Amino acid sequence: MTLPEPAGSLSPEALAHLENVAANLQLVADMCYGDVAVAVPGGDGALVVVADARPNTAVAPFASSRAGRTLSRDAEPEAYAALSGGAPVEGEARRVARGIKYATAAWPIGRPHPIAVVVRDLAEQVAEAPGGMEKAFMDVAEELLDSLGEGPLTDVRTGEPFATVRTAGDGVIRVNASGRISYASPNAVNIMRLAGVDSALVGVKASTLPGGGFGIAPVLGSRAAVAVDAEVAERVLSYRTIGLPAGALVLVEDMTEARRREQEIKVKEATIREVHHRVKNNLQTIASLLRIQARRSDSAETRHALAEATERVSSMAVVHDLLAGSDEERVDFTEAARTVVELVRRGLVGDKSEVKVEVEGSSGLLDAHTATALALAVAELVHNALEHGIDGREAGHVVLALRRLKGELVLTVRDDGVGLPRSFELTSSANLGLEIVRTVVEDDLRGTIAFSGGRGTTVTVRVPLSDTGETPAEPSMEA
Repeated sequence: MTLPEPAGSLSPEALAHLENVAANLQLVADMCYGDVAVAVPGGDGALVVVADARPNTAVAPFASSRAGRTLSRDAEPEAYAALSGGAPVEGEARRVARGIKYATAAWPIGRPHPIAVVVRDLAEQVAEAPGGMEKAFMDVAEELLDSLGEGPLTDVRTGEPFATVRTAGDGVIRVNASGRISYASPNAVNIMRLAGVDSALVGVKASTLPGGGFGIAPVLGSRAAVAVDAEVAERVLSYRTIGLPAGALVLVEDMTEARRREQEIKVKEATIREVHHRVKNNLQTIASLLRIQARRSDSAETRHALAEATERVSSMAVVHDLLAGSDEERVDFTEAARTVVELVRRGLVGDKSEVKVEVEGSSGLLDAHTATALALAVAELVHNALEHGIDGREAGHVVLALRRLKGELVLTVRDDGVGLPRSFELTSSANLGLEIVRTVVEDDLRGTIAFSGGRGTTVTVRVPLSDTGETPAEPSMEA
């Protein structure tokens, strides 16, 4: 909220008051079925709109935000009268915007010396013939504006600023000064019936409603507010209650089904994490068995093959380990790549070697399938770079670079080793590791892989990604 001079020099308390009014402006707009705007005096005394809201419940005279616009004294006399007089002003003349006739009223913000005004513009078709529900809501909105004019809404428990909005599922209840319900919307009636209230709501003590002792009673007789969820009669009711000078405004929503879905999602997520944890454990067990088998073998070729198989299994276990600790089926592949690269480096050159292996850049989040496949590809490519590119040298440098582009992930492995043989062809190579990489990249991920020589070897893998980070779906064969 950008304030014009001299409004920008308001005290912290006055600024907090204005911010709280702005934060509750959408609630006011929806309750009063009209366009509302907060305006403050600028350096020349002209009122400038700093925040506004249009109703979700009715047609509004203004189609877009008026923030930053100046309200002329001739066009908006009610606003200037409310600011100078310190009392609400109801306009008599009808104005027209977008072919819509509307009535204007204004409320001062701040007592006893107003610091701003709230201007409400109400379409004539609503103002002239409101229904019973509309009339009840508009009356409450005016009381809410009176309350906001006195000071900011605060949470009765914490003293912090309070703000809320009205949702489509809300029931609206008006509580009078004696603590009894004077109006209940059809939504509110249905919600309370589901919670076990069979009698009519009007005339009932609000505090006796299911959850009313927590969600309504604490603010009765005050200007404070409260937001609580109450579990009663096997229902979950979400209360947002605002104390008014003559009672309270209660917004109540039945969150039972939403909570049930949330719980189902949590159970599903926990189950998926447990599956990833077990897969990781199983892969680690397989890797251990391969290591044992390798140690028992007398053949150097067999030991080498089993060591490579162990490496591949362990690289996939890394991704499942990350997924087991994640709340979603996506992981930061950069972290997985660092772990896989370190695993391969230690297995081939050990900790005392002068060969450096580094990971640069970032991949962002990848889905489980893509991350697992790429972990296997990274393990093979780094393994090849160390085993064939560096070729037993005491020193060398291997870099894995990750670059996330729009709709694509680019993965590059380069070394400063001996380079590729002149006769090298990926499709004719007998190297099992490269065949695995080609299958994973081209067949599983529908990506591309390219090799280039020169000083050392550079392998570039490109994998298509959707905006969500997942690989695009297989193309349909249907016409």
